[in-house]
Amino acid sequence: MSFSLMAGPVLDTSHSLLILSGANKMRDCYALSRMIFDHVLNLGYFGVKGEDAVKKALAHYHQKSFRDLDRKIEIKDLKFGIGLQGIDKAPISDKLKEALDYFTSNKGFELRSWTGENVFKKIELIRDKYGQEIGMMLIINLFFIYRHSSEIIHGTLFGGLFSRGMTKPENEQPNDENELEVFHKTRISFILMCTILLNYVMFEIINFHFPRDKESKELADLVKNFRITLFDE
Repeated sequence: MSFSLMAGPVLDTSHSLLILSGANKMRDCYALSRMIFDHVLNLGYFGVKGEDAVKKALAHYHQKSFRDLDRKIEIKDLKFGIGLQGIDKAPISDKLKEALDYFTSNKGFELRSWTGENVFKKIELIRDKYGQEIGMMLIINLFFIYRHSSEIIHGTLFGGLFSRGMTKPENEQPNDENELEVFHKTRISFILMCTILLNYVMFEIINFHFPRDKESKELADLVKNFRITLFDE
């Protein structure tokens, strides 16, 4: 179940990424590639931790769904919320109470992270279980995708300047719209190559647990040809 819930969005978003790459939408491509990266990373984490991780993810889903029934935001004199009247007095199951307690801090705030592990630890765990090649492909994505996609998604000044090629050395920055287009296409090429690796990682992790020999060989041949073409060019 956890594999299918991660793999489906990876394939769907990869298709969306192809559409946006054809329109030369570099910023949006970074945002989508980050989604793919996180889904593949979580899929690998499920594979490493097994049933314990699935139970924790389900508890996270359970308590978060319940919290959605009565949400409000207050910032000084600004207030907004939607909720079911009397939900705080409604009886809840022991399972839900346990999930709520687990994802609530000592100060009464909701804990946002469902794993408690950062991205580096997740990659370390995945590498130890599935091998150096899989770990290296995730490291490559961490290097080329994670940092810049975060800045773009969170709307930082760095993200805005990076999107214009202005974080490069001054003599390498685009001087006109044509050079900017070349910069965008180059970065999109990196994104697409990284996404190919992520899709490979996803399949290899699934194949580790549910072997598909024929498809695995076909995929290995595709990646081999991809590498040969890449280095020849």
